[in-house]
Amino acid sequence: MKFLAFIAQSLLWLAVAASPTIAGLIIGFIISMQAGELYSLTVPLCGFVGFIIGGLWAERVRKTIGLSTFFGRLIGMRELKDNDKRH
Repeated sequence: MKFLAFIAQSLLWLAVAASPTIAGLIIGFIISMQAGELYSLTVPLCGFVGFIIGGLWAERVRKTIGLSTFFGRLIGMRELKDNDKRH
């Protein structure tokens, strides 16, 4: 059972770290397109920086409130529930 809990916590950790990583990749892609050099190291470098920031954020969330509590608060937000009732 501990193995399954470890897998679940790892997936939650990766989910928290994924959003800054994706944002970093998008920023790197935009910078790369502006410079006209799509095949440079800008995109992976920005993605790596985003992953480092996301990893630090995920560790902070894990140590302070817990990953499952964090996602529970996101899912249980009233604003999201009220928005679903209107449609």
